[in-house]
Amino acid sequence: MISMVKQKFESLSKFLSLLLRHKPDILDLHMDEEGFVDIDELVSKIRTRKNFSWVSLNDIMQIIKGDAKNRFEVKIINGKHFIRARYGHSRNLPVKINYEKVKLGEIDALYHGTRKEVLPHILREGLKPMSRKYVHLTRTPEDALLVAQRRKGTWVILKINVEDFLRDGGVIYKATNKIYLAEEIPPKYIRIYKYGV
Repeated sequence: MISMVKQKFESLSKFLSLLLRHKPDILDLHMDEEGFVDIDELVSKIRTRKNFSWVSLNDIMQIIKGDAKNRFEVKIINGKHFIRARYGHSRNLPVKINYEKVKLGEIDALYHGTRKEVLPHILREGLKPMSRKYVHLTRTPEDALLVAQRRKGTWVILKINVEDFLRDGGVIYKATNKIYLAEEIPPKYIRIYKYGV
């Protein structure tokens, strides 16, 4: 019984990420330029989907509070709740979020988890966001490993020399306490930290 409830909430969390990061048009959601959506509208439209007819505002709030990755953010304006994804948006989604910039001296290194098969390309071309707005970096190698292990194939953890990157004019943004963002990371700042086994 508990596992069925857990599965329902995991499914809802994934659907929220899809809607708020990539495809709000699936439910014709009105998203403002900062990526916020009215939670009442969100709940109402999610409930029209057969698998999510059970969803309530409380369920959405429970997902937000229990999310270890801190993917979602809520604000209240005139008593109304609005929600957005903090990071991970598709490149083609017209969302502009003002992130805090990392200053020189704040962080020595960040990490990125990926697959061994794409390593030659990364070491030649650098880290690029591909279909997303930003490259995602983590504060710890352990968090990067969790990301890397979600992908098929042998994992690799890369270490980014943040100090040199920032000193040379690069910009890194802080999305959460665990997730950092960059438009791209050139190869000269990337080192192999650990290979999967």
